[in-house]
Formats: sequence, C-alpha cells, structure tokens
Amino acid sequence: MKTKEIKVTITNQGELLLKSPLNLPKGNYDAVLIFNEQSVDNDRQLSIEKAQALIRKYIPETRNLAQELIEERRLEALNE
Repeated sequence: MKTKEIKVTITNQGELLLKSPLNLPKGNYDAVLIFNEQSVDNDRQLSIEKAQALIRKYIPETRNLAQELIEERRLEALNE
C-alpha cells in the first residue's frame, strides 16, 4: 500500500476529477478519500497551520510526536 498526495476537483455535475501521478501504472485501484468540510486553501502555509491547530485540539503542545515516533522506531529496531 502506498500513500499518494494529489489534488482533486469536484465539478458542478458531482464528478470527481484527479490527475494521476505519472509513476502510477494504468489499472483499477482501491482508494480512500479524505475531504475537508471546505475546499483547500490556495495558501499552503495557511493550510498547514490549520491542520496543526486541528491536531493540537487532541495532542498538547508539550508532546513532541516526531520525537516519540523516532524513539518508537529505535526500540523496534533493537528488538528485531
């Protein structure tokens, strides 16, 4: 399973349009789509800040998720 970040457009007719990454071979795929309640901001930094604020509702600023992930990976590597 791979994760691909792509932009999609929904037309007035309700059709979902997307541009496939060039390295994705032709074929049928199962996909999971996650939609915001509103369309994506054109300003990438503003979108990042909104996502961070959303996460901070559930994860306090005192936690460093990146560091926790690094430590978990190190422990897993030691147990291999």
